[in-house]
Amino acid sequence: MILQSLVKRYEDTAAVLPGWQKRNVSYALIINQDGILLNILPLGGEKGCLALTLPSKTRGRSGPNAYKTAYFLCDDGNYMLGFDPKKFESSKKLHSSLLSGVETPSAQAIIAYFNNGAPSLPHTFDPKNIKTAKYVFQFNGKRIDYEDCGMEIRFAWENKESQPDKEKLCLISGEKDAILQKHDKVRLRGVKASEQALISMNKQTSFRSYGTKPNDPPAQIGAKAVFAYTTELNALLGNDKNHQSIGGDTLVYWADGAESDSEELVFSWTMNPTEDNESQLDTIIPTILRGQLPDITNINWQIPFYILCLSPNAARISIRFFHVSSFGDTINKIADHINNLEIYSSRKENLKYIPYCCILSETTIKGSKSDAHPLLGGQLINSIISGARYPALLFNAILLRIRAGGDINRTKAAIIKAFLIRNYYESEVTTVALNQNSNNKPYVLGRLFSVLQQLQNSTSSGSLNATIRDRYFASACANPGSVFPTLLKLSMHHAAKSDYAIRYEKLKGELLGKLDCDLPFPATLSLDDQGRFIIGYYHQTQDFFTPKKDKEEREEA
Repeated sequence: MILQSLVKRYEDTAAVLPGWQKRNVSYALIINQDGILLNILPLGGEKGCLALTLPSKTRGRSGPNAYKTAYFLCDDGNYMLGFDPKKFESSKKLHSSLLSGVETPSAQAIIAYFNNGAPSLPHTFDPKNIKTAKYVFQFNGKRIDYEDCGMEIRFAWENKESQPDKEKLCLISGEKDAILQKHDKVRLRGVKASEQALISMNKQTSFRSYGTKPNDPPAQIGAKAVFAYTTELNALLGNDKNHQSIGGDTLVYWADGAESDSEELVFSWTMNPTEDNESQLDTIIPTILRGQLPDITNINWQIPFYILCLSPNAARISIRFFHVSSFGDTINKIADHINNLEIYSSRKENLKYIPYCCILSETTIKGSKSDAHPLLGGQLINSIISGARYPALLFNAILLRIRAGGDINRTKAAIIKAFLIRNYYESEVTTVALNQNSNNKPYVLGRLFSVLQQLQNSTSSGSLNATIRDRYFASACANPGSVFPTLLKLSMHHAAKSDYAIRYEKLKGELLGKLDCDLPFPATLSLDDQGRFIIGYYHQTQDFFTPKKDKEEREEA
C-alpha cells in the first residue's frame, strides 16, 4: 500500500521521466571533440551548485568494492577526474559500454575523454571540495543533461536495463519489468551517510522467504516502480511543505492528486500550530468541532490523505506507521486532539494552540524536544491522527517531571487532561476551567492542596525558603493519607499569620465537606487519580488568579 501510494503520487506529479532525477552539480567539465579538458566552470547557484536533471543513481556505494559502481554523466572527482584510478576506470567502462553505439559528437567526445586517461587540471582550479564535488560534462556550450544530451544518449541510458528474457511481473505496477536486486536509497535525516534503503534484505538464508535464493531480489518490484517510489519519497522529504521532524522521526504526508498543495498546507497548520496560522485555525477548528466541514476554496475534504512516519535505522529505514484516510477525517481527528488539550490559563500564553513539539519538550529535563524519548514522537502523532489512546509513555513522563519538582504549567495540565479524556473517558474533572461542583475525591484533594499553598503564600512572614509545594506535593499526589493531616496542622499556623485567612479557611472548609468523613484521605492514588489530583490543583490555582470579568464571561458562555 505504501509503495503503490508513492508510485501513484509520482505518476500524478512527476516532472522527471523514469531513470532521471534532479541532482545538485557544482562544476561543468568543458571538453572538446577530442575529449581534452579545456576548463572547469563553477555552476554557482544559491548553495554553490545547480540542480540539473541527470541519470538517476540506480545503485549505491558501500564496502571494499565500491569503486566498481560508477554513475552515468555525473559523478565526483574520484570518478570523473581520476583522483582514484580504479574509480576512474570504472566510470570509463560504464560510459564506453553505454555510448559505444552512439555516433553523436557529444557521445564520442565523452568516450575520448576517458580514453585519454585522467586529465590535467587547470592551474586556477583548486577548490577545497575538489574530490567530493559533483561534475557534469559540457560540450559545444551545452551541459550534457536531460535537456541537451540528445535523444541518442537519452535512449542509450533509458534502455540499458532492458532485458525482456529476464523480466518478471512487478508486484506494484502489475506489468512485466526488470526486477532490481538493489533499490535506490532515500535521503532521511538521522541515517548514516544521509541515505539508506527503504527496502532491502539480508543474504542469510534464515532471513529470506521460503524457496528464494541468496542472490534473489528482496522483493519482486520492477525498475520503474523502484525509481518512482524512491524519487517521489525523496521529493517529499526535500519539500518543507510535505514533511516535519518529530524528535528522531520524520513525518511525511501528501494528498492524492496533482493539485494538493492546499490540503497539505492545512494539515501542517493543524498538526504544528504557530502564531502565524492561529487566525486560520480559529476558522477551521471550531467549525469542525460543531460537526461541520468549513467551506474553504481549493480544499477537497473527501480526497485521500496519506501520512507516513519514518525512523532512521542501521540496516534500513524503519516505518513507524502508515495512515490512510480522507482529508476531512484526518483533520477531524486533529481537531478532536486540539479540543482535548484546551485548558484555561490565567497567564498570557504565546500560543493559543499547543503544538506537538511543546508536548514533547515538557517530557524532558531541559525542555528540549530533541531529548524526548525516541519512540514517543511517533506514538504521539499516531494516536492523534488515528484517534487511538495516547501513549502511556507520555503520561508517565509528565507525572515524572511534576514529581521531580517541575512547574505545572498549561501544557503539562493540558496533556494530563487530554490523556484522561481519551484513555479513561473522564469528563467530570476535565473541564476547560475549574469545576466547583465536582465531588471527585482526587480532584478535590488537588484543589485543597492549592488552597493550603495559597494560604501559606499569603502569610506576612516574608519570602519563603521552601513552600509546601516544594516539600509535599509529590507525596500528597501519590500518598495523600500520610501527608494531608500534616498539611492541615501547618495551615492553622499559616492562618494565624495571614491577612486573608478568612477567605482561604472558608474555601478549605467547603472542600473538606466534599470528602468522606470516614476516610477523607486515601492511603494511595492510582496513576489516573494522580492525574485528576494535578488537574484539580491546576484548576484551583488558575482560578485564584483569574480576573472576575473572565469568570463572569465564562459563566455566561
